[in-house]
Amino acid sequence: MSFVSAPHWTAVDWTPWVKNRLVGDRRLRYLDYGTGSALVLLHGMAASWQWWLENIPALAQHHRVIAVDLPGCGQSEPLPAPAEISTHAGTVLDLLAQLGIDEATVVGHSMGGLVAIAMAGAATDRVRGLILVDAGGVPMTPRRLALILWFLRLGAAVLQRGPVRRALVRSPRFRRLALRAGFRNPDTLSPELAAELMPVFAGPGFVDSVAASGRAARATVPASLECPVLIIWGERDVIAPVRCAQDLHDAVRDSELVVIRDVGHSPMIESPDAFSRAVLDFTAAG
Repeated sequence: MSFVSAPHWTAVDWTPWVKNRLVGDRRLRYLDYGTGSALVLLHGMAASWQWWLENIPALAQHHRVIAVDLPGCGQSEPLPAPAEISTHAGTVLDLLAQLGIDEATVVGHSMGGLVAIAMAGAATDRVRGLILVDAGGVPMTPRRLALILWFLRLGAAVLQRGPVRRALVRSPRFRRLALRAGFRNPDTLSPELAAELMPVFAGPGFVDSVAASGRAARATVPASLECPVLIIWGERDVIAPVRCAQDLHDAVRDSELVVIRDVGHSPMIESPDAFSRAVLDFTAAG
């Protein structure tokens, strides 16, 4: 599906499309942009809706894009502890109900994949398809899961520091060093995008979300998914290696696997055109 006419995200004034809404007595920040069938974008741990900026202009040519700051992330208020992944899923479903969206395709990156799977399990009639991007919920050993959670805690603790965030925006060399684990090529994170991502990175709900993700990852059963599933994975992901994607593909009956070459854990940033094309091909197929 073509999206060559999409403007670059820096050419768009996003202010009118970024909104706040009370959902379960908590303020939720989200972007509502474009027209067509609903496409919900759920970011990974410690991130925010802006992680999808490279993709939203293309996706919004064919979809009403709802990109959410999950509770406690970005500029959304945190849930009361314990903030379980199922509660995150319920919060997003409640937001969609308030917006009058009866069904949607849900895209989940990393931790957002756990939330997307929980949404599909809780509301099979409202989730028409899932797109899991280097996602949580893949089969892995308890040791590897514990290592990933430890790495995420450590990385976020470092990136929460003001001087570190400022250096990530200003210094390409520092970005290369600090983001090597999450990106195959950290230079694909532009200074403009870093300036959007870093000020709201690792929000107040981060600590709770790490623990909740660990509990959900151990309990998630991807084989129970009933809707069509597209799995998009970075070939050089060192956090969740591509063999995890193959295991997930094998476990989910109605699934398709797209591996994007020479990118790491965030293919939507490292290879936005290939990522957006895979998403649009999947949604166009119905």
